[in-house]
Amino acid sequence: MQKIFLTALLLLSTWLLPAQTETIRSVFFDLDKSELNTEARQTLDALSITLLSAPDYTVTIDAYTDNSGTEEYNKRLAEERAESVQQYLSAKGLLSGKTTVKSWGERNLTFDNTTEASRRKNRRVDIAVAAIYFDDYAALQKRLTANSEQKIMIQPDREQQITAARGTIIAIPAQSFVFDDGSSPTDPVEITVREAYAPSDWISFDLSTTSNGHVLQTGGMVYIDAQSGGKQLSMADGAAITVAIPAGKVDPGMELFYGKQTENGGLNWQPVGQKFRQTLKDPVVTLDIDPSLGARIMAMKVPEYALPTAPVFSGDLPLRPRKPNAPRPPHPPQRPDWDNIRYMFGGRSGESMSRKGSKKAKKYYQNALERYERDSLQYVALYKKYEAKVADFEASKQRYAVERDKWEVALMDRIRAIMNFEQGRRLHNYSENLQIALKQIGKNIGKRPYYSNLEYAVISAADKNYEMRFKEDFMSQNSNRITVSNLYYKHIGFKIVEAPEFKYLFRRVWDEYPWDTLQNATTDILKNIGLKDISDSLKAEISEKRLLTAQSTAQAQGYMRSYVADVSQLGWINCDKFYNDPAEKVQLVVNESEEATLYVVCRDINSLLSFSRNGESTYTASGLPKGKTVSVIAIRVKDGKPEFAMQDVRAGETGALTMQYRSVNMKELREELKRLSI
Repeated sequence: MQKIFLTALLLLSTWLLPAQTETIRSVFFDLDKSELNTEARQTLDALSITLLSAPDYTVTIDAYTDNSGTEEYNKRLAEERAESVQQYLSAKGLLSGKTTVKSWGERNLTFDNTTEASRRKNRRVDIAVAAIYFDDYAALQKRLTANSEQKIMIQPDREQQITAARGTIIAIPAQSFVFDDGSSPTDPVEITVREAYAPSDWISFDLSTTSNGHVLQTGGMVYIDAQSGGKQLSMADGAAITVAIPAGKVDPGMELFYGKQTENGGLNWQPVGQKFRQTLKDPVVTLDIDPSLGARIMAMKVPEYALPTAPVFSGDLPLRPRKPNAPRPPHPPQRPDWDNIRYMFGGRSGESMSRKGSKKAKKYYQNALERYERDSLQYVALYKKYEAKVADFEASKQRYAVERDKWEVALMDRIRAIMNFEQGRRLHNYSENLQIALKQIGKNIGKRPYYSNLEYAVISAADKNYEMRFKEDFMSQNSNRITVSNLYYKHIGFKIVEAPEFKYLFRRVWDEYPWDTLQNATTDILKNIGLKDISDSLKAEISEKRLLTAQSTAQAQGYMRSYVADVSQLGWINCDKFYNDPAEKVQLVVNESEEATLYVVCRDINSLLSFSRNGESTYTASGLPKGKTVSVIAIRVKDGKPEFAMQDVRAGETGALTMQYRSVNMKELREELKRLSI
């Protein structure tokens, strides 16, 4: 039964999983037991190692019992056995979301129950695992976007509104769709929706933000498709669906763009000439602020965080160990070949040598034979020395591994210490600027932008003060100023800091470092001094007044801000505006001789550009504003596994990049892409 099920699974998903390694293993249980024995755990351990080393995987668990006991009891016992297996695999790091479980009990048994041996074989759980590998990036992309689209059924003859998982609202009038022949569907219509609101979505769906080579600043992309009875639908003449794209802050310059397929399979965004509108607008609400509130805010005291001292390390960083080189074996001497020597002295095939030639050949052969015997003796001695070198090499490899681990630990300890100093200094400086911000906002509390969200206003003012003072300090070239970069160069060394291995270890420390310390400290400060309570009270008062001034029931129910447009074409739509920056436009070049997919992400302007192949060894992305900080993302498939690389640079201030790839599984790849949205 389990083999039939696995075969069906593979046939259904052939388009998605281009290369799989399938394995079926069974674990057996004692009578009336659901606990794993030692042999079962060993089997599951081996399966876990296989799957965790694969880029992706699926697991199917089929649980059985013999026919002892009632059918209801056996069904429950099979469920307990399946749960034991699933929990053990989960503890090994395998995701439960990739596991399908079926508890058969005493049904669909492979063996009869006529003997104790056959009953023992039926007391088991079959685990069918499929390790998934990828033939190319297209197969990887299909896996990345699997389960990312939503399918909703509607009736074609009445107006309906649907809300997708990420908040997209689509209002569909009756009779909006037609078949290719112009007829209207009578059966239910299946609406497919894909939402792309973050860089991770754009990369997964292979979307860029350019229109005829011009950079766009996006507010979100949505794909809408319609089918009925398995046949494609299009918009009826004169029909339009209303799409509302959720937005945190509405930009009135956003326009509607349609995605047009290019020759290379990408999308070029074409402007429609339609501005987005808003569904609901908050009524302007003003409050009568008591002047004493400003004085109260100005009198609040922020706890003082001491300025940390620069880290000091005892001794120099240990020297970076050098990886030993494997010794080369000596070349064995070649025994002289008489036929070759005869050929040298005129004894070609079918020909006889002259007496003189024969004499020379014999003498030459004798001398060569003596050299071979002499070299053979030397080779024996040389090979013994080589064997000793191999033993030394193996020992040095072990020493290198230990020394390398110690060096990496010491290096990461220094990186952490410098990061701690940087964080402490930021906390000290930020607390000073937070105190200044309280005085600024308290003095101007009567202004609506301040009291409408007091907590945000104080944090925003503190951020601006912090950035301004940092720039002033930096431009002053203060000789007493301790820079973080100088600490790295002083205590770690220029050569190591500039080496790729430092960047890798730095990223490891960076990823594990609690960078939300400053944010959490700020939140706690504002809460402890009472400013958050004041902010919440003012927002509640504004909300209450809005309800009294609302012009409709819908407006009173919520103050959703969205980009809204009437869409008359199915496929990808984009909420965009052209990004106008007076800065010089530059290009980024990446050295890459292998087939790869590369993107450049401009997070602060919500844009993503794709790289194009430029010759056999480089990729190029053009149209970037000079000086803009961007993230270069590179993904490729090697030996069936994804490889990922990322590098942050300033456009126009770096030469050709060389990406440092690392092998990742699908979980790690998705996590890396999600970090782009932070």
